[in-house]
Amino acid sequence: MDAELYKIFLSSQAKLYRFAFSLVKNVNDAEDIHQETLMKIWQLREEWIKWINFEAYAMRIVRNACLNFNKKKRNHLYLVLDEVIEKPSQNDTETNIVLDDLKYRFNVLIGKLPEIQQNILYLREIEELEYKEIAEILDISESQVKVYLFRGRQFLKSKYQKNETR
Repeated sequence: MDAELYKIFLSSQAKLYRFAFSLVKNVNDAEDIHQETLMKIWQLREEWIKWINFEAYAMRIVRNACLNFNKKKRNHLYLVLDEVIEKPSQNDTETNIVLDDLKYRFNVLIGKLPEIQQNILYLREIEELEYKEIAEILDISESQVKVYLFRGRQFLKSKYQKNETR
């Protein structure tokens, strides 16, 4: 086994867990899916050298496992903004309340997006993946990724601005 690929395997574990959690929204379920995915990837270790993009392939395995899980549970995906918005360093109650409200409203808006747009927004904004990587993970074209991302952002922007003017 290539030592470089083994390093990638070890270093991508946290990202795979975060992605699983973003899709199932439950710590225990995400841990189960993460562990199953790591076992599956480890069992496929002889094939790693054939994979063009190890991380994208691993993310696709996680995504498929989560989709299968969600079909059974009928969960809905929404973003967790804890990773996007940092809490203030001081214990400012008013700021925390405003941030919690903002997160809640944003999660409600995210929940109204189609699942594909939710996935793309997560992968691009939270995981900071390139369009090509997202396309490989979701098995769609780069241009489709850009269109879905644009539409998702436009939807969020318009709905957020509409709520701000009230």
